[in-house]
Amino acid sequence: MKLQHLFDSHAHYEDALFGEDRHRILAGLPDQGVEWVLNCCSDLGVAPLVVALTEQYDFVYGSVGVHPHWVLETPEDYLDQLERLARSPKVVALGEMGFDYFFDEPRDLQERIFRGQMDLAQQLKLPVIIHDREAHEDTYRVLEEYRLPGVVHRFSGNVEGLRRVLDWGMYVSFNGDITWPEYNETALKVLAATPMERLLIETDAPYMPPKVLEGQLCDSAMLPHIVEVIAQVKGLDPQEVCDISAKNAREIYGIN
Repeated sequence: MKLQHLFDSHAHYEDALFGEDRHRILAGLPDQGVEWVLNCCSDLGVAPLVVALTEQYDFVYGSVGVHPHWVLETPEDYLDQLERLARSPKVVALGEMGFDYFFDEPRDLQERIFRGQMDLAQQLKLPVIIHDREAHEDTYRVLEEYRLPGVVHRFSGNVEGLRRVLDWGMYVSFNGDITWPEYNETALKVLAATPMERLLIETDAPYMPPKVLEGQLCDSAMLPHIVEVIAQVKGLDPQEVCDISAKNAREIYGIN
């Protein structure tokens, strides 16, 4: 059965890895059952392309923000630039933003830029898209302080962390990680504990394809492999997973 109403809640079609294939892939997604894509921004350098993609494709929406990997390249007027970009009609969130302790970007600078974006989201009344890699406690500390609506994407914390995030009214999303036995032991426990009304699906394209497609460039047409695992864990029909997760994404991002 071909799945319908798929909402990829986090993808990066602005990424240079897509190259000249970007538009060919995007144009083909509706025929694969992908009805909505949230193209998430990683830094100011690619933000204009993110906005351009929302203007070119009816089913693509966008966010603008600064990923923690890019804090050293972020100009002082980044908040003014983000505010202007956020006025674009189909920009529906700020992000992705947060902490990443896997690499060596200064943690104090990560926090300053993270908090600046949280302040802006509060001002603009936009949901936030949170990146948390090996920085759970610091991420939770900031989220608890602000308690803004949004999504912790590619959630990698444990069940206790999940409960805290849910208590603050946020959503969590799952990607191809849950199909990889090397990575999914904790993720499947968290998935089982996540109420369906707070669950989103994503690819994080072009990264982390499902295990069965290892080595390929990830895109939104691979969502059914993620849906299949969620359906098995939750005891639901795969199309029901698509419908519920799409409803959730449309609610958090304000897409009618």
